[in-house]
Amino acid sequence: MDLSFSKNAVTILTQWFRRSANVTTNVKEDVRRPPYPCTKIDTLPSASPEDEGIESARILKYYERLCREPAIKMQTVIIARNGRILSRGHFYPYSTDIWHVSYSLAKSLTGLAVGLLYDDGLISLDDKLIDIIKDVPPAARLNHRTTTVRHLLTMQTGVIFNEAGAITETDWVRAYLESGLKFRPGTSFEYNSMNTYMLAAIVKTVSGKGVLELLKDRVFTPMGIKNIYWEKCPKGIEKGGWGIYYYPDDVLKIGLLYLNGGVWEGQRLISEKWIAESTKKQTASPAETGIYDYGYQIWCKEDRSTYLFNGMFGQNLIVFPKTNIMIATTAGIDETFQNSPLYTITEKFFGTPYRPRAHLDPAPDELARLREAEKNLVMENSDAFLYKDASGCASFAKLNGTYTVSAADGTGLSIMPELYQLVHNNFAEGLRELELNIGADGGTLTTLEGGTKHRIPFGFGEAVPGCAVYGKESLLTSSFASVIDEDGKKKLRVTVCFPELPNIRYITIDGGDGAIDVRWAESPGYDFLQVMIDRTVLGKIAVDKRAKAAGADFLAKRVRFFIEPTVSMTKK
Repeated sequence: MDLSFSKNAVTILTQWFRRSANVTTNVKEDVRRPPYPCTKIDTLPSASPEDEGIESARILKYYERLCREPAIKMQTVIIARNGRILSRGHFYPYSTDIWHVSYSLAKSLTGLAVGLLYDDGLISLDDKLIDIIKDVPPAARLNHRTTTVRHLLTMQTGVIFNEAGAITETDWVRAYLESGLKFRPGTSFEYNSMNTYMLAAIVKTVSGKGVLELLKDRVFTPMGIKNIYWEKCPKGIEKGGWGIYYYPDDVLKIGLLYLNGGVWEGQRLISEKWIAESTKKQTASPAETGIYDYGYQIWCKEDRSTYLFNGMFGQNLIVFPKTNIMIATTAGIDETFQNSPLYTITEKFFGTPYRPRAHLDPAPDELARLREAEKNLVMENSDAFLYKDASGCASFAKLNGTYTVSAADGTGLSIMPELYQLVHNNFAEGLRELELNIGADGGTLTTLEGGTKHRIPFGFGEAVPGCAVYGKESLLTSSFASVIDEDGKKKLRVTVCFPELPNIRYITIDGGDGAIDVRWAESPGYDFLQVMIDRTVLGKIAVDKRAKAAGADFLAKRVRFFIEPTVSMTKK
């Protein structure tokens, strides 16, 4: 899910009310994604940067520049040129060898599926939505009488129904069609993931196949892409605008397909015309979305120097078609769209006016430094920057034991970050107990949430792998502990990373004498929610400046309380 979900204050308030009313919500889909797959992936061939005309030193400086921007919260970077992978950057403790949630990067793949139908002559971009979808409610005949496939592709429908509404609806197609409009279709741009969902519904209606099945038959299988999972709505249609888990290597293959004008290993999979039109500016986007405009479900620059498959929090495929350079990223940025320094830094190093050579002489010393750095990248001033310093962690063994919390204080609290729960509609059952077991080299943090125990192992000086199971969803963890100085005291912080997600859970523990105070924080978290409120709630309220400032202060405190609560727990 993306901005239209995040900016809906109702969603956040619902979670607040859930906690304050001490009501445990546990909404789970009947079918959730399978556990992390072990099937070996087929990847693009590798080469040294110099083989493809790029200096190893340049890539190393790029990584170093990213590391100096802790707000970017990089996880992985893969750099390729001419269809060969030149560098894999692993930011501790993440790996390109694990699949990852895509969020709105999925939109570009839905756009690709629409392109297949377009090439087959099964749809026209000027076809009316109400002429394609069956069983159209009467209200839609009026509200959506001019909405076309083109409007859906370019985010120009003006529809009010968005992802937040999808949480409470079971028939998303009908809810979309019954929704009113903010503006006449085709007159303005407003990003809304439900437009992409309707494209997925069109694909199923017209072809008889879901988006994933169609892409598997026509694109993924010929390209050797095997490990893709796409979440579905309650009616069995892929969510379209979000919900994909994928390997970064596989999205690089899709990027290469685009660079080659729709041809893969001599076989045409999609028309060159569709590639050209979808990556070309079709509509201007507002300044708040960053430095790119919009094509057909793809972000792009007007001068055609860059196009971008983009998902929330930094899941990207950045393509520079004039130089055949591609960069795939995963991250946990506290931002939506392209407002992060990640994009400006990447454009500076690899965009216009940079022109790599066809080939460079080998640079073994520079290449060796790059290869060593790739394995040990850490964001400066981040929690991971401290992970190797294990001094003092074992001293917290004095806190070993089981601690309880009141039902009211534990409502909504979980190892799983709040934003994960909201976005994936997979709510935890609420914290009841927390058990610490700390030894010389690491330990475990075990929570009792509802009637289920979740055991997270963590290391001192290294991250330790584990697994957390919520509902029917199993998620990998990689966790470590460090000692932090806060409020003049030393406290133990357990950092739980989720290699498949952008989310990180921070659990900071302070205490003694049979009681502990535990602060729950997460990333993306407070900064992300505060930006959304500033832009979408306060930014649209025309009130006295002093009143607006007071409102901002009140909301900031409420967001902090929601996303970073501290609870007191007593030893059993």
